[in-house]
Amino acid sequence: MSGRKVKLEQQDDHLDLVPLIDCVFLLLLFFMICGRLSTDQRTEQISVPPTKTAVKFDESKAKWRREIINVFGATQGGDPPKHTIRIGTTQFTAKGPEDYSAYQNLRAKLDKIYDESEKYDDPKATQMKLPKVIVEIRADANTEFRVVQEVQQVLTDGFDLTTMQPKKGFDPKQGKPFVNLDFTTRKHNEK
Repeated sequence: MSGRKVKLEQQDDHLDLVPLIDCVFLLLLFFMICGRLSTDQRTEQISVPPTKTAVKFDESKAKWRREIINVFGATQGGDPPKHTIRIGTTQFTAKGPEDYSAYQNLRAKLDKIYDESEKYDDPKATQMKLPKVIVEIRADANTEFRVVQEVQQVLTDGFDLTTMQPKKGFDPKQGKPFVNLDFTTRKHNEK
């Protein structure tokens, strides 16, 4: 062999980056999914901060009235889908998610309770008169949370009960709101 150097043909210097990009996206996807799962598992560690407006009181000494609103049933499924609201011995049933007749009847009953109850001045100096009534909302496991939220909206007396939208031009001082609420659950067969 002589000392000659043989020049080999060089291939194109172009690198194929597609496999590298695929690996980077797979790693990114992996860490996004694993990170989301780990935050979902930490929900039991979350503590709710203490409230600044709640006041603990002895309702037996203050002559407070207690009303229980039972909410049960689901608007999705069934034939026809419906939910029922019961306050005292009076029961209202709505057939479907767009039927607000039960809320209208509930508000009429709440207006009567408001008129009959003793009032006190709002401690937040809003010049509103609030009833000395504690409303307990009781719902069972198959009640949709949407229905419980709508019952809360009915209690505020700030919603148009034909559309479940906030009243336009509503003066809160003219409303009949219920602000002392308790939430409890009910066993499926309990009345």
